[in-house]
Amino acid sequence: MIKNKMLKFTKRQKSVILDFFSIAGVTELILLFYKFGLSYPADWRHFLALPLYFIVVYFILQYAFKLNKILWEFASGKPFLILIAILALDFVVGTALSFLTFGYAGWIATYYYVMVVTCYAVLSGEKLFVVQLYLRKHQLKHLLDVKQSAKNNTLIIGAGWTGSALAKEFINDPSIFKPVCFVDDSYEKQGRQINDLPVAGTTKDIQKVVYRYHIKKIIFAIPSCDMETRKKIINACIATKCVLKVVPPIHELVDGSDAVPQPRDVRIEDLLGREPMTFDFKEVKKYIHEKVVMVTGGGGSIGSELCRQIAKYEPKSLIILDIYENNAYEIQQELKRGYPSLDLMTEICSIADYDKCEILFDRYRPDIVFHAAAHKHVPLMEHVPEQAIKNNVVGTLNLCKLADKFKVQKFLLISTDKAVNPTNVMGASKRCCEMIVKYHAQRCKDTVFCAVRFGNVLGSNGSVIPLFKKQIAEGGPVTLTDKNIIRYFMTIPEAVSLVLQTGTYSQTGEIFVLDMGQPVKILDLAENLIRLSGYEPYKEIPIVFTGLRPGEKLYEELLISGEGMRKTTNKKIFICKQIDIDEKTFPKQLQHLLDLAKENKAAAVKEYLHEMIPTYHQDTAEA
Repeated sequence: MIKNKMLKFTKRQKSVILDFFSIAGVTELILLFYKFGLSYPADWRHFLALPLYFIVVYFILQYAFKLNKILWEFASGKPFLILIAILALDFVVGTALSFLTFGYAGWIATYYYVMVVTCYAVLSGEKLFVVQLYLRKHQLKHLLDVKQSAKNNTLIIGAGWTGSALAKEFINDPSIFKPVCFVDDSYEKQGRQINDLPVAGTTKDIQKVVYRYHIKKIIFAIPSCDMETRKKIINACIATKCVLKVVPPIHELVDGSDAVPQPRDVRIEDLLGREPMTFDFKEVKKYIHEKVVMVTGGGGSIGSELCRQIAKYEPKSLIILDIYENNAYEIQQELKRGYPSLDLMTEICSIADYDKCEILFDRYRPDIVFHAAAHKHVPLMEHVPEQAIKNNVVGTLNLCKLADKFKVQKFLLISTDKAVNPTNVMGASKRCCEMIVKYHAQRCKDTVFCAVRFGNVLGSNGSVIPLFKKQIAEGGPVTLTDKNIIRYFMTIPEAVSLVLQTGTYSQTGEIFVLDMGQPVKILDLAENLIRLSGYEPYKEIPIVFTGLRPGEKLYEELLISGEGMRKTTNKKIFICKQIDIDEKTFPKQLQHLLDLAKENKAAAVKEYLHEMIPTYHQDTAEA
């Protein structure tokens, strides 16, 4: 009967009843101890009044501070501080009332002091016991529920606004993700319930939580997380072999929408741990807006992204120049859909064809030329060095001559870190292109000539990422040339944004060097890609080391000895002043190199590149 009546009380009412009996018991027991144990002169009036004052004042203060409305199983540390404040005030008021009733007596003050300390211990212990009892009961029920239907069990990393909003969304529609718990590094959130889901630990507990809650999927939902921490947490998630999705970092969420950001697949750039770069888009727009812009190699990885970003700045017209019609067609169609009012022309032409290029320059009269067209595959160019010269060197020379003839305002060459102390023909040919640009910068007054030098671009045509993905899809092995090889990496949008930014700094003759961040070990990249694909490196997908290819370096450099370095207003862009070109000897050297390439003398081309570019040396891998 009593049990049935107790069931009708709410949690808060049960808490108040429990508090009453706890305090009444404590106060009477202490008073009994004071009378019979310590022989203080307490009589029946004290046994009635002293506990009564303490209990009445306590519940009045509890109501005033709204402590009675707290559900302790969801509480943090703040209610315990309120409890201390209530008991301290109870001590003052209770003691004062007792002195007014019975007159001053020192033992009454000590009695109240002992009651306060003892009651806090009893009440706080009672609350903690209730919390643990609730959590234990809830977790056991929760674990039983999640085990029975574990197919879409999802751990959400981050119990902030984004994680909480995603949990709420997927709880309503658990067909793909079924949120069962959070992990969060906030101490205050530990053990709490958010959207009826437990915060089951910190990011250090990911493996344990995955095992305990039968997790099959993980969503990383901390868009404001710094990139280094993001990298560490994502790597910990990859190690669980769960399906992993991530909410994009905050710098990718630029649309200003209040909508909950949706998780996407993990990209390799998420694993680089590099902070996002900042750009002065207003300055870029100033020199591109209402200008005629030509992009050579406009269908390639870098060239197509240049076209995308240039289109945003509303040029007067944009000319895509490329020899590969399929690539050119794809970016043409994409831009037509995205920018229907853009004056867009696509020309299929080789930059080595001077006459055709001259026709195009005369027809369109470009104000700005971004020269991204090049043969860039290192091993292939090592095999046919004359083709690297015919395309890269001849093409750059043709475009520089035409830029001078038609008074182009800016000419910007896309170069590479492989041009620094080159060990391969491709790098040597690009260094030769830099020298051509510098030569024209020294001689031409109407055109600003400059170059941008950077490292590898993630996902670009011919880069290791697409190759690794293909090898993994085929079941392996993943092939690396050397376990110690390292490279600088940058995303395509980052690289292109910095290229456009350099145009705002160019005066003439500079080479702009981009801060590529920390170099990345290619072996780490391969292992992470394998894990991202749901496999275990070496066990399920083997990694084979094939030895350095002809002309391949273990590491890349961005500066040649003797090149000065100075900062720009963008901390990621530096200017190195090129070593001056001898205007008398360089044209003769260049012409001789072109003659050798025209005669298809591969060995002679390589040999003369050594003479023309003193920093070029054959790597031992070629031997």
